[in-house]
Amino acid sequence: MNDLKNETILITGGTGSLGQGLTKELMKNNKIIIYSRNEERQHEMRSNFNNENLKFIIGDIRDYDTMKDALTNVTIAIHSAAMKDTIYCEEQPHQTILNNIEGSISFLKACKHNKSLKKVIAISTDKAASPSSVYGCSKYIMEKLFIESSQHVKFDMFVVRFGNLIDSKGSLINTWKADPERDIKITHTDVSRFFFTIKEAKDTILDSIKLCSNGDIIIKKMKAAYIRDILKVITGKDTFDQIGLFPGEKLHELLLSENEAKFCVELDDYFIISNKKNQKVNLTTAEFSSLSASKFSLDEIRNMIYL
Repeated sequence: MNDLKNETILITGGTGSLGQGLTKELMKNNKIIIYSRNEERQHEMRSNFNNENLKFIIGDIRDYDTMKDALTNVTIAIHSAAMKDTIYCEEQPHQTILNNIEGSISFLKACKHNKSLKKVIAISTDKAASPSSVYGCSKYIMEKLFIESSQHVKFDMFVVRFGNLIDSKGSLINTWKADPERDIKITHTDVSRFFFTIKEAKDTILDSIKLCSNGDIIIKKMKAAYIRDILKVITGKDTFDQIGLFPGEKLHELLLSENEAKFCVELDDYFIISNKKNQKVNLTTAEFSSLSASKFSLDEIRNMIYL
């Protein structure tokens, strides 16, 4: 699909890795509004981008009035703001609920009566498919909140479910790259995860605008990697000490659960879970797991994290 043009796009949590990546890809032909609560990161982003199409608003997504005002004249809203660190979420479920659930409720309330919106897109995670962690559960509920709200608005509202953004800020990959000689331990030698690049994120969001109906969840058929292979590329080593899985951590992730597979449409590059009632059960599509998904080669991993 061709790039968006002449839209006003608001991104909540826009100073994060995904938000900054999307801004870089989309700001040439669109006005971008970054909505977040971190002044320092906004200042850094403003200095780095230095683009007249970029506007910054300090605000908490739980602040309904500021959120509502920020959405004035916005045509596309991308809800990326969330508490994402799985360990912090596990240790502080109350804060996770405040940010990921109550924050989403506030955002949806602000969108509900907006007159300019054409598309509202929620950014979700593979951890929402058959969730086992606090973070995954919070994003599962967020997805359901968006699906519920989609029934009461006059614009399209849908969810895009991703895996892990390769080389994102604060990721273990960045930590390992910074000091590959450190004593690195892994939770389990067979852990696998889905990964995607910023360009893939942009293309997926553009495709979602073309392919999704109101209330859908769209899932890119992503490739996966074993964490041991990523570490092999970074460190040159083949073996690592294991410390055991963290609470809520899975050995392999799902982008599409077994139950969801029964109610999805499968395209060449995507799965789309439809919100339509009385939908025919799909008996041919299986769950989509990082264990069974196509794997990145070592060269592909190297290109993604170093180029």
